[in-house]
Amino acid sequence: MNKLLDNRVARHVLFWVAVEVVDVLIQLPSHFIHGAPLYLWGLLFVQLPACLLCVYPLLYGLLPRLLHRQPRAWLWLLGWLLGAEVVTSLLHALQDYVLGPAWLGTPAPGRPFDLFEQLMRVRVSYLVLLLVAGMLVAHKLFGQWRGQQRLHQLLQQRKLQTELDLLKAQLQPVFLFNTLGTLHTLTTQKSPESPAAVLHLSALLRYLLYESQLPAVPLPDEVELLRHYVALEQLRLGPSVDVSLSFNGPLERHSIAPLLLLPFVENAFRLVTETAQECPWLSLDLVAKRHSLTFKVISSHPPAIAPDDAALHSVRQRLARLYPGQHELKTVADSDSYLVTLHLWPVAPAREDATSQPLYLIPAPAL
Repeated sequence: MNKLLDNRVARHVLFWVAVEVVDVLIQLPSHFIHGAPLYLWGLLFVQLPACLLCVYPLLYGLLPRLLHRQPRAWLWLLGWLLGAEVVTSLLHALQDYVLGPAWLGTPAPGRPFDLFEQLMRVRVSYLVLLLVAGMLVAHKLFGQWRGQQRLHQLLQQRKLQTELDLLKAQLQPVFLFNTLGTLHTLTTQKSPESPAAVLHLSALLRYLLYESQLPAVPLPDEVELLRHYVALEQLRLGPSVDVSLSFNGPLERHSIAPLLLLPFVENAFRLVTETAQECPWLSLDLVAKRHSLTFKVISSHPPAIAPDDAALHSVRQRLARLYPGQHELKTVADSDSYLVTLHLWPVAPAREDATSQPLYLIPAPAL
């Protein structure tokens, strides 16, 4: 049946058969109750040919002109209405004066054929023709509207994906330059920590090349990325900066957009290293729960210098695209510290079992 419906000609034939069957079914109550004759030959010789001759020019000739707002298109529509009346009247006359007496044995009308009289009689066949044509026009318009909606949705999703890729590209060069600068400093000083720095850098590059291209990654992988980055920064800065890390909760139950948490850590290190401070420090705290995820980054900064929230502009854009209505980002500047809090929550809660699906998977584009 599906193969039959895939054929365009077969679909059209089935539609017109269905129209004729409905016409017959409509006549059955009057036929069985009042004994009215069935209008079968009229359906075959008048109504069906009239629909075929008038509907297809409307759908494939006149309707595109109307949709494209071509000049005088409405005059064409008026002409179609008059033409449909002429076709219906002529088919009725053909049945009454030619086909009926010759093939069906029905007597011909006693009066001579008068075209004007035929045109002035509004027949049921003409009204049915207008009804069928209206239904088909509405169906075609709805199909075109649905197609435009799908195309618009596809373009919006592609635009969204392009914007996300651009935002990630804005983050990655800064991240790579900072990391390479750390490695350069260590190798210049011939530090024994250089091999460890190379291992951390290789892990970071592997993440950037592979995991960062995915729509979502397991949260433990993102946490491991933060550990590698913090380790590299500690190798560069040494004990001059006090760093505290805390990752709690069922991390393996969650997924998250790649490189989403790293900019907060980069921004914190920038605050504690680009300003003169006696005892710079920063703290990372990630708490994963069954229904939510909270990430806090607090860092020290001199009271005289206000933190620049514009540094997190790209992150705010990514969050707005990836988690609309599912995130909350707050920044609080105290007298000697700067706190950034990111709270994420899913649309639907995770299941109780340990094999529940990730909470923060980015939806795939709907084609």
